[in-house]
Amino acid sequence: MAFLQIITDNILPLLVFVAIGYLMDKKYHLDVGSLTKLTFYIILPCFIFYSINIADIDFRLFHVFLIALALMAALGIIGTVTAKVLGWDPSKREAFKNGTMFSNAGNIGIAVTALVFSNPPYGHGTVTPYLAEAAAVSTIVLVQMNMFLNTLGLYQAGKGSLSPHDALMVVAHMPVIYTLTVAFTVKYFGWNISDTLIWPVLVNCSSGFIAIVMMALGMQIHRSTISFSDPASWLACFVRLIVAPLCAWILLRLWAVSGAPFSPVAAQTIFIMSSVPAPVNSVLYAVEFHNHENLATEIVMMTTFLSCITMTGVIFLARILFPI
Repeated sequence: MAFLQIITDNILPLLVFVAIGYLMDKKYHLDVGSLTKLTFYIILPCFIFYSINIADIDFRLFHVFLIALALMAALGIIGTVTAKVLGWDPSKREAFKNGTMFSNAGNIGIAVTALVFSNPPYGHGTVTPYLAEAAAVSTIVLVQMNMFLNTLGLYQAGKGSLSPHDALMVVAHMPVIYTLTVAFTVKYFGWNISDTLIWPVLVNCSSGFIAIVMMALGMQIHRSTISFSDPASWLACFVRLIVAPLCAWILLRLWAVSGAPFSPVAAQTIFIMSSVPAPVNSVLYAVEFHNHENLATEIVMMTTFLSCITMTGVIFLARILFPI
């Protein structure tokens, strides 16, 4: 029942926005380029700044950040080796890596962990003894994901069609990296900006982020040739939904063997967050740099649909592997 709630509360609303974008573009042929630039330069920076500012970040959980970073690096290596073995060109390699290294931790991951630890057997009504720790751990994973998705992910998308130097210059001209710097500075020093003029701007822009990027995805689906028959898309689904949790389990075991084990709640949260589908931002980056837009779109759609099945299994395994 809890997982059905995940589908109705988190997956279906996203698909409604996708459908709106698809139908609007079919009727009016909207300008995707202008929408992506509006997202990159205004909506996304506001969303990142607002998300970091309101997040309850426990800097004592830095080891969670490190294992999330290690998982991302492992998936990056797997993506690079896969591309080399299969003889893919650099642009396809980077599109594949963006769809497997990163995840939709914000839209789906946080919601899933909250539901898991607020429903039986871990929660009953208002009694949720493990929810606070799970929320803190999932927030750290989300922060790590946002930092690297919107910097390294952007760079990789650009590198697929540009030289590494030119891609780096493009990233340097994007406001995201500077937004992260300012956001963490404000967070670290504890400055309160909720009473300033800029706060309502951040709130309103952030509120529209999910709707805008999902409608942009719908527009891209309408313009893409999607057959769901590309072996690369299915391979990306396997890596993102199956291999990623396996890598997370291996890393959690290594941490335990090294004498720094995670608590069962933290381990379950990290394990569950590792199984989240690909991020919508990877499609926006692919569109912006004209880097295998069809592949990026297929990976996001397929992992989102299939995660309804695979995440159920991961949540079940988490209870067995890391009993509370």
